[in-house]
Amino acid sequence: MKRTRKFLPLFSVLLGSWLWTHNALAQDNAAESNAAEPMVAEVHDSHSAPLESTNEPAPNHDLVPIIAKSFHGHSQPIVLFWQNAELKADDTAETVVVIGGSAVIRGKVKEAVVSIGGNVEVDGEVGQSAVAVLGNVKLTPKAHVHEDTVAVMGSIEADSGAKVRGNTVAVGGKLNVADGAQIGGDKVNVGLPGPLGNFDWLRNWIKYCLFEFRPLAFQVGFVWVIAAIYLLLYLLVALGFSRPVATCVEHLKTRAATMFLFGLLAKLVVTFLYLILFVTGVGVILIPVIGMAVTVFTILGKVAILEWIGGKLGKHFGDRFQTPLPAFLLGAAVLTLLYVIPLVGGLTALLFGVWGLGVGVVYVFGGLRRETPGNMNPPSTPGAAFTATPTPPPAAPAPFAGGEPATAEVAPPLIDPAPQFAPAPEAGARPNATPPGAGTAPLNEPKPAPKTSAFPVMPGLSSLPKAALWERILAALLDIILIAIVVNLARLQSWSLLIALAYFSGMWAWRGTSIGGVVLKLRVVRSDDRRLTFIVALVRGLAAAFSVVVLLLGYLWIAWDKDKQGWHDKIAGTFVVRQPQATPLVML
Repeated sequence: MKRTRKFLPLFSVLLGSWLWTHNALAQDNAAESNAAEPMVAEVHDSHSAPLESTNEPAPNHDLVPIIAKSFHGHSQPIVLFWQNAELKADDTAETVVVIGGSAVIRGKVKEAVVSIGGNVEVDGEVGQSAVAVLGNVKLTPKAHVHEDTVAVMGSIEADSGAKVRGNTVAVGGKLNVADGAQIGGDKVNVGLPGPLGNFDWLRNWIKYCLFEFRPLAFQVGFVWVIAAIYLLLYLLVALGFSRPVATCVEHLKTRAATMFLFGLLAKLVVTFLYLILFVTGVGVILIPVIGMAVTVFTILGKVAILEWIGGKLGKHFGDRFQTPLPAFLLGAAVLTLLYVIPLVGGLTALLFGVWGLGVGVVYVFGGLRRETPGNMNPPSTPGAAFTATPTPPPAAPAPFAGGEPATAEVAPPLIDPAPQFAPAPEAGARPNATPPGAGTAPLNEPKPAPKTSAFPVMPGLSSLPKAALWERILAALLDIILIAIVVNLARLQSWSLLIALAYFSGMWAWRGTSIGGVVLKLRVVRSDDRRLTFIVALVRGLAAAFSVVVLLLGYLWIAWDKDKQGWHDKIAGTFVVRQPQATPLVML
């Protein structure tokens, strides 16, 4: 009961915000239905007298009632946000700019009239142009526009008697000019066919979502469809990847603030990488790969955050909200309520995206640390190409006076880079048996390896841990930046693809890695543990180009392949592995 009382204030705020939103909408509708009783005599209610247009439906009403302003006195510029403006018949203004509202001009405007996200009605004189973006323009019989009249994603209606000295242009809407209207310039109508010519959805989104800085609004229907699609995607991730999500939730319980800081850092790093790739030009092909990886990490982190929030809030209502699915649904409901609130919804969306990226990045790096053992000696596998002679144990030390032998830990021997080959023991004989009468066991004579191939075998490399997708992307990014610098300095942009192919093929054949691979301790190895030849490296480079051309699907294949191979790896028969130490480029 005490926990429930602690949690009540938060739900009271959310519920109050939601009720306030619906109450404001109800008041707005009631004000329109009771238009015969104006609230203030000097206030012009734009809802009671909407702009007439035979081609566009009447605009939707505001969530919060907007009071239009009337301006009297001296000439001055008028700039309004999220309000309607009316210039009285006897008033003069320098210029009128309205963002998120409509403008009605009955007096004189010396310069231009501009409305963004609203309509423009001219019933007086405009010294320059009348422009409506995402809105309609209506010219009454008293209208006089000295220059152009423009409607972008809207329509223009000019009544008989209206005067326009310049051009009349309607883009994305209809142009209706009465017979008695005087148009001095050209009449231009750039319309779009079918449903593309109706921009009401875009106007409503700009007005109720963009201008009010929130992702969701009751007046905009398509944003709820998008939100439902995202919710379904998050639900599939929560059900299909329950173990990674649970790991992220455990991290959130101990270091939630640290993950948010990681998200901020990752945003800065990704933005810087995008800028470098875009400027150099050569690495533009990696931008979609990085973007997709960032999206995957962010979605995983967002799902974990929703479960974490739902679990923390649900503990006040019992144990049923501590399981993953109910906790996820409760967290999604709370997030939806926050998204509807103006300003709060936009800030919540920004913080949610940064936080989700931080959670995903921490999970990836945490998984990398778990996969990297402290000592990464190549394990011996059955059927290896050689049998190393075991090092004989040291002689037993002399016993103490009490008769107990002294014991000492012996460090395991390091892997001999040139091991001795021992012949297989005969049947019934013990290995390394000492012949009768001999004081010490003779050394085994080395047995030459079978000459099955002209290329030496490099045992154990293919069994090293496989490199993840993000490591390979980062290594390739470093290489492409280096190639881009060289290409731009040498002014060989037309040869950039051939230079990149020669660089990667040559580096793989020479050292088994590239400069980016040296930095990240990566190496390209063959699946049969033999040396990577130039022919194999060239085939891998050409196949890598194919992996890029097919919408990067060949590279993204690494993310879900069990051996972490891309298409080019499967074609060339190679792996990319992590080494305990970087491969030096020069060995004297």
